[in-house]
Amino acid sequence: MDWKKELGIQLREGRNDLSLFQDDVAEQAEIHKNMIGRYENGGAAPELDLLIRLAVILDKQEFQIGNHLVVIRAIDDEDDAEKISSQPKQLRLKYGEEYVFDSHGTSMKIQPQKEGLFITPAQRKATG
Repeated sequence: MDWKKELGIQLREGRNDLSLFQDDVAEQAEIHKNMIGRYENGGAAPELDLLIRLAVILDKQEFQIGNHLVVIRAIDDEDDAEKISSQPKQLRLKYGEEYVFDSHGTSMKIQPQKEGLFITPAQRKATG
């Protein structure tokens, strides 16, 4: 199925779940009501900023598009914003090296090999 149609179905279901008319959503999103119909039937897809507005209006945090899950959520406080901005944007790993990552009380070991990427829970040192 075309990704625009998949997204349109989810937008329509979100609108129906809240018992909203297309006019209601269009007014809140500040777009023409015909565009809601085009989005819902897969004839067009909203730009990212509009998709975020629609997600807020429809109280949806996730959209499944093909094999991808698009998650849209608000940043509640400065701690959340700092966590997101401090996360690595790209991770480069060398074959034969071992990497250990600790985050939120969880630790894992990543070992890239030519056969594949091996990810295992890392051994934690006993505290005492």
